Amino acid sequence: MLILQIMKHSPESCPLGNPANLATVIQWLENLGPSAANLGISVVGVWTDRAGHVSYAIFDTPSMEAFTSLEVDPANIPLLTFNSIEKKVVTSASETLAFFKARQATM
Repeated sequence: MLILQIMKHSPESCPLGNPANLATVIQWLENLGPSAANLGISVVGVWTDRAGHVSYAIFDTPSMEAFTSLEVDPANIPLLTFNSIEKKVVTSASETLAFFKARQATM
């Protein structure tokens, strides 16, 4: 299961102008892979739109329960102090195509 996580912060709380938030993001990025791997989760990637104050992360997780465990990991909680975080279950283009073709076959 793929999870898209969208993290947004205000310009005022941007890590580039806030040393505490910068340290939080650096620690999170350094520890994300190992923390996720301990739960059987792969980090597909993390991308940041610095000018837009938005970051995107994609995780491949065996279950929503595993992903929830990652979210409440103590290393992730500090991100909540200056980010709003949204998550969405997403599918790849090939998975979406297969799903649509299966539905089409039943119509």
